[in-house]
Amino acid sequence: MINEISVLGAGSWGTVLSELLAKNGKKIKIWTKNKSIYEEILNQNTNSKYLPKIKLKETIAPTLDIKECFGKNKIIILAIPSKGIRDISIAVKNLHDTSNRYVLASKGIDLKTFDTMSEILSKEANIDSKKIFVLSGPNLANEVFENFSSASVLAGENSDEANKISKFFNNDTFKIFLSSDKKGVELAGALKNIYAISAGLSDGLGSKSNTKAMLLTRSLSEMTELFLRLNANPSTLLGLAGVGDLFATSSSAKSRNYSFGWYLGQNISPKEALKKVGQVVEGVNTLETVFKKKNELNLSMPIVDVLYKIIFSKMHPKDCFANIFLESNNIDIKF
Repeated sequence: MINEISVLGAGSWGTVLSELLAKNGKKIKIWTKNKSIYEEILNQNTNSKYLPKIKLKETIAPTLDIKECFGKNKIIILAIPSKGIRDISIAVKNLHDTSNRYVLASKGIDLKTFDTMSEILSKEANIDSKKIFVLSGPNLANEVFENFSSASVLAGENSDEANKISKFFNNDTFKIFLSSDKKGVELAGALKNIYAISAGLSDGLGSKSNTKAMLLTRSLSEMTELFLRLNANPSTLLGLAGVGDLFATSSSAKSRNYSFGWYLGQNISPKEALKKVGQVVEGVNTLETVFKKKNELNLSMPIVDVLYKIIFSKMHPKDCFANIFLESNNIDIKF
């Protein structure tokens, strides 16, 4: 029996997941290392830094002490930026109880090892991978909070456990679908951030619908090629964690990755674009990781190449955006 659900991370997604679960009648412990966010949630039931003008349920209890999030029979949700997953995994190693289950809501790939977030958590915290699940899908935080119909994928090796966990999230406007392809779901969730940047860039440069349609099609093709080389199941790309997430984050100004790309298209430097977004843009770190991996595998990924030149080599977007299509010999998706 689950005693309590703990959420590590009080950013926009961690806060919205806490609110979603609280609305479903669960008591939530949310951990943050930001003292001002802690005090605001504690005293005002708000988190204005990430969700301005939104009132949170009183059953969401903040803490600055991560130890308070652990104990027996708990679901631990990790909703921090992906670059912090390794450190948090090491930190919780001695707090883990075998009765706990973990849900990773962080999207990214490790730069050095190309491990997924669940693989890092399993290795660094010495947690059985069967007790780790991943949550991914087309979920813009504000829309989930505003009760617009949304869905996500919960993936894990233990289907019975996944089904039990999904029931904590399900309600009239939020639906969980289950998958056994944990690695594929994680890869899709991380990769789409790169291509959401390219979609924002396209719109920022003033391109029209035909260009964006071609760009998103090529994006799926590039992801498919990488999936095949990594022995991941490309069919996962056709689901919510793949094409669903790609379309959502490639068409909304509420998407951090899309917004970052749009600023680049407006001739704003990568450094200034990051400042304007004001939150972590996961696609930037993932881009660096995938660029390195695709070179190791000798894969042709023109979108990745062009974005890398713009963001890390500081080339002007207009000077190299067209190369995405000039270098793409085939935009058909093959499974």
